This record gives sequence, structure tokens and C-alpha cells, in this order.
Amino acid sequence: MSKIIVIVGPTGVGKTKLSIALAKEFNGEIINGDSMQIYKGLDIGTAKIKESEKENIPHHLFDIKNVTEHYSVFNYQQEGRAKIEEIRKKNKVPIIVGGTGLYIKALLYDYRFGANNTLGDILLYDCIFIGLTIPRDKLYQIINNRVDKMIADGLIDEVASLYKQNIRSKAIKTGIGYKELYQYFDNIITLEEAINLIKKHSRNYAKRQYTWFNNKMKIKWFNVDLNNFDKTVKEIINYIKKEHFS
Repeated sequence: MSKIIVIVGPTGVGKTKLSIALAKEFNGEIINGDSMQIYKGLDIGTAKIKESEKENIPHHLFDIKNVTEHYSVFNYQQEGRAKIEEIRKKNKVPIIVGGTGLYIKALLYDYRFGANNTLGDILLYDCIFIGLTIPRDKLYQIINNRVDKMIADGLIDEVASLYKQNIRSKAIKTGIGYKELYQYFDNIITLEEAINLIKKHSRNYAKRQYTWFNNKMKIKWFNVDLNNFDKTVKEIINYIKKEHFS
């Protein structure tokens, strides 16, 4: 079985939960496709999968760099392709899950680095692209609630720890949830303003993710049943079996 399953979509739609279900169903191992989840210590703000949620499924390219270290699309392309081959050699299915479109595109397509970076339209692997979507108003509500939960789960303490170490790396300066709270700790904005900005930036990012994936990849989109996610999972499993493994 040489296919690769790719799960994409905006933040908060259930990509992580789906990846576990598909890994169980198709004997897979999961490769991170989120540029921020590469880093150790960026856990709550990136909604990184917890150890207790992995259900003994191997996960790759999570927590592989310190937040002060540089990590590029090129690094991800090289390490991601190596992981794909490593998983295939075990006769397992690589399952890529995440929302960083450029990382996933560079990994799977003929993206060549050099003086003139070129992002070719040639797909190098046999991939099944699965996208999760929900109505925009419901997505925004989920995002707002998710940010509130992150705050309740200790996001402020997570960011404060980095701030006290005077870490101001690219990941911190660009990461949603981190850059806004740094402004709060710098006494530029209030905590309430920081939280509202996290919500706003998260919503804007989700909108950009939809646009990017729709324009750059041929994706089979599935509407998430918020009341019965298992129904969505079964629908996707049936689609994969019928269209790709029958």
C-alpha cells in the first residue's frame, strides 16, 4: 500500500481526531504538517496533541526543535520525505496532518530550492487529500471557544515562561497566541486586548487556510458533523476504501 493520506483544513475542525481514527483503520503512522508544532514547549497555543491522545499511534516531527532554533521549509521537506520512506518500509501508511499549506505542498510536490525557488505542480506521491470543513460562523465560534479553553488550560503561563527566558525567536514573533501575549507582557496592550487579538488572528488565519488549500491542492472536502464526529469519520473511511483501496 503505497498511498499517502493527507488531512488538511483550518484550526479546530477535528484534524487530529480524524488522523488517529484513520491511522487505526489503515495501519498508519502520523507525520506533523504544522509549522509551529515542530517546536518543543509550544503546546497549548498550538493545540498540540497530548501524549494521552496518541493512542499508541507513532507520531513524527512533533517536538523536534527548541523554539530558539531555526527550522525552514527545506528542513521540513527533507525530514518529512525521510519519514515517509521510513514508514513505508514498515508497510504502513504515512498520514500527514496539519494546516501549514506551504510545508505540505513542499513535502509532496516538486518544490525545488535554490536561487529561484520553484513550486511545481507535479505531485511526487500517490496521495489522498482529505479536507475538513464547517460553516464559517460555526468555525469562528469554535475558534473563539478554543482560545478561551487555551487560556483556561494555562496558555498565559506557557507564554510567560518563554517571555521570562527572553526568547524572541521567529516562532514566537509570528506564532498566534504567542506574539499577542508578548505584547501584553511588554505592556503594549491589555490582557483582554491580547485575547481578543488571538481570536481575531486565529479566525483570519482559518480563512486564509481555506483559500490556500482550495487554490493549491485538489482536495476532497467533507462537512464535519459537529454533533456526531464519528459519522464524519465513517464517511471518510468509506470514501477512502471505495475510491482508493477497492
